[in-house]
Amino acid sequence: MNEYISKIRAYIAERKPAFDLGASRQTDVWNGIVPDNQPLLLACNPSQQWIDAIPDYNTKETHFNTEKMVISSFKSMLPTANGGRDAVPSARSNMGCGIFPTLFGISQMLFEDKMPWLQEHLDKKTILRMGPEDLKPGDEFKAALEHMYEMNKLLEGTGAYVFPLDLQSAFGTAHLVYGDTLFYDLYDDPPFVHHLLELSCECIIIGMTECLKAISGSNKLIAHYNNLIIPRNKGGLKISEDTATLLSGESIDEFVLPYLRKILAHFGGGYVHYCGKNDYLFNALLKEPLVYCLNFGNPEKHDMESILKRIAQAGKLYYGSINMNINESYDDYFIRVLEASQQGGLFNLLLQMSSPDEYTRNEIINSWENAQNKLRSK
Repeated sequence: MNEYISKIRAYIAERKPAFDLGASRQTDVWNGIVPDNQPLLLACNPSQQWIDAIPDYNTKETHFNTEKMVISSFKSMLPTANGGRDAVPSARSNMGCGIFPTLFGISQMLFEDKMPWLQEHLDKKTILRMGPEDLKPGDEFKAALEHMYEMNKLLEGTGAYVFPLDLQSAFGTAHLVYGDTLFYDLYDDPPFVHHLLELSCECIIIGMTECLKAISGSNKLIAHYNNLIIPRNKGGLKISEDTATLLSGESIDEFVLPYLRKILAHFGGGYVHYCGKNDYLFNALLKEPLVYCLNFGNPEKHDMESILKRIAQAGKLYYGSINMNINESYDDYFIRVLEASQQGGLFNLLLQMSSPDEYTRNEIINSWENAQNKLRSK
């Protein structure tokens, strides 16, 4: 085992009891149970000397190299492991958002200075000839699974997890496979778009099923994004609907929601992420019974207090970061977001945040304790 991997693994394994407790608290919140202490998904860098001693690799170097992928992903877990609260470290085979579309037989471009990206698209004639039997993991997807299996083996018994490959929605996958012409064909050729979306659903089901095989205990819980835990009774999926934010309400109803429902129904539910802002999409997701949680890539675009209240009233959770106001203290910040998310004695919130240093980390933890105690005592 590489010396860096061995050292990081030992650092994480020492903190297993804290991760197990964090996973238990998060699971309670997902299940509508008031935990013994509201989880806070806090990260804090260990000493910079520790971090600097571990090499960095760009995504072109890690893409097909399991050892470098493991070192890179394990290094990213160190701030989570040093968070001191309820974030649970997890590692991913970081292969880019085009990894599921590779099942269509296309390949991503690799870069030294940015994430992989699909610059190759399939034309309409090719897609129309395709059926579910044509969707198969190729060398790139198999490499991603190989990375996952190795990470899973190395993390066994540490309290940390492997989380799935980057999953876009059916509509997002269709866009990656076919390109921007998709937006014209919503109006010019809807039957073709529905055919492509059906294939995208099958691609996601095939690929995610393989991912779950590579993750120990995925029948009980699934980790995400190096802090979050989802119990499998809530499905466990993360689906990104970034591309859907560009659509009208009519197009969302016809081309997004039916396929989102199909994927969630197959796996039992999950949470939906999107960047940007689309009020129609937000309101529609609040009504979806298998969408148990929402996550925003741009919380600053939203009135988050109003958002938190509406999510809680709908019986769902918000997971992610929330911007602090200018000159707002940690005490006031935590009171504000916890109070907005409070519903029936439960805070419907899995708040993610980072601390610049361990001194501030302790201040954050104390303020978090004070805020939840104050609100619970009302």
